Amino acid sequence: MSGIGRRLERRARRILWAGFGQLFGHENRTPVPLPLPWEEIGSALVVRPDRLGDVVLATPVFASLKQCSPRMQVTALVDRAYAPLLTGNPNVDRVLAFDRRRPWEILSPLRTGRFDLSLTLNKKFSATASLLAWLGRARYRAGYRHEENAWLHNIALSPDTPPRHEVQNNLELLRALGATHLDERPRIHFTGEEEQTVDRILKETRRAPELPCVLIKIGTRVPEWGWRPEKFRAVASALVRGRKAEVLLVQGPGEETLMRETLARMEVPVGVLPPLPLKQLALAMKKSQLLFCSHTGIMHLASAVGTPALVIFKHGEIARWGPVNNRHVVLEERNHDGLHPESVLEHLDRLLNPEHP
Repeated sequence: MSGIGRRLERRARRILWAGFGQLFGHENRTPVPLPLPWEEIGSALVVRPDRLGDVVLATPVFASLKQCSPRMQVTALVDRAYAPLLTGNPNVDRVLAFDRRRPWEILSPLRTGRFDLSLTLNKKFSATASLLAWLGRARYRAGYRHEENAWLHNIALSPDTPPRHEVQNNLELLRALGATHLDERPRIHFTGEEEQTVDRILKETRRAPELPCVLIKIGTRVPEWGWRPEKFRAVASALVRGRKAEVLLVQGPGEETLMRETLARMEVPVGVLPPLPLKQLALAMKKSQLLFCSHTGIMHLASAVGTPALVIFKHGEIARWGPVNNRHVVLEERNHDGLHPESVLEHLDRLLNPEHP
């Protein structure tokens, strides 16, 4: 789309949302005194219906809400693909799984939820998240202020802030509400049965359990955002040849062809982790010694389980989206092809052997 086309689209969107606000936004024009009376907040809706990393980095919000009021009923609204990540989370009382192919199914639980508070975590304007928050009809609606949804929130923060991690962007909404006890660690919670299942899978998959296990994810959602596959192969081969680690490749959805090509071109044999549900993948990561990948969603799973990670950024804001809560190295290769496997191997060796800097 041309620059003129994008400007026209944005203008049309602003006009549409302004009209929507004129019709439905009158009830939110009274300022809300802060801090919130947490003893009166019996239920909260947290809206984050987008990608994997967004959901993982929202988990500190759930724990922090429970710190504000342990009796508060916390509902998480997330994309159906990522809803299983929140099962077993003691800070989430209910998960609403949003199916973009059947969006009408979310209407009833939202309209009958009787929420006292809603938090729209999207710092960048999201029409979907804004509409879902509006349908929740909470008494207090907190989020980031944009021209399109200025009418929606009665507690609104400016999105123009210094660069900071997305965890902090999320928690900043709670700080504005007067929350003082905040949990800043992303977390995924597992059951004993899940532990046993993943232990069995790793036992069946691994061939050198005496070595550290390194998970390598070559693919990215947008191929141009990923380090070149041949460089990943060179790193994997060096780790295996030097018996520095056992390598298990991770295959994402739609990456079957990439995996076949990778295995066909490997100079040494490597293992392949069988396709797993995201929560089992996170647990396999927890039981491994390191994750190596480009800037892609599963790096946030490593943050949530505390597994060291080496991440290559070819796009995106490191300050906002980089690893957190784990030992990690972030390397950049932007607009060039100058990051060599030898350099990556040096950093991997230090992550695998922290006692030998």
